Amino acid sequence: MSDVFREVDEEIRRDKATEFWKKHGTKLVAAALLIVAAVGGWRYYEHRTFQQSAAAGAAFEQAIADAGAGKGDALAALGTLAEQKSGTYPALARFRLATELARTATDDAGLANAVSAFDALSKDQTLPVEWRELAQVRAALLLVDKGPFEEVEKRLGPLSGANQVYRHSAREGIAIAAYSAGRFDKALDALQAIILDSEAPQGLRQRAELLLAVVRSGPVGGKP
Repeated sequence: MSDVFREVDEEIRRDKATEFWKKHGTKLVAAALLIVAAVGGWRYYEHRTFQQSAAAGAAFEQAIADAGAGKGDALAALGTLAEQKSGTYPALARFRLATELARTATDDAGLANAVSAFDALSKDQTLPVEWRELAQVRAALLLVDKGPFEEVEKRLGPLSGANQVYRHSAREGIAIAAYSAGRFDKALDALQAIILDSEAPQGLRQRAELLLAVVRSGPVGGKP
């Protein structure tokens, strides 16, 4: 009897499986094909993305090498790469172009162009926060010698806090700009913040101590 019941159960299961396949088989096949197509599409996307990234990386390295060799078409190559809409290398190309503008600036107009290039990077919300802050620091440091102290402080002040990534550079920039502008109180505050920061690099702390001694001695010849 047990064999009979087992055969009946097996027959019932076969009938149910056949009925299920007739009802849902087409859907299952379609779902399987969709999964295969999705995986294939993703693999193709990954392959294309890798190819584009590799090409952009090669173009960037070549442009940097050409710029170092003084070739005139290097900046044009960087400009072409910078116009691409996404990826790391276009952003790096924009940083290098801004750096080249700063390096070759010979007048106030050239300096302003370099500052504007870094300002544009600092406001680009598609870039990581650290990159935007770095661009903000670079723009401010270009103004340390020639820009008004208030402008330098406005740019570097928010980056000089205790937990800021670029606080060391920001504090040093504020100190130098303040000293140049005769704002010795501001210079003292920035220099003391550097010296008291246990994470400040040794070289920076030594420079801060030297400048602090100069600031405390007062202006030389009645001028800062």
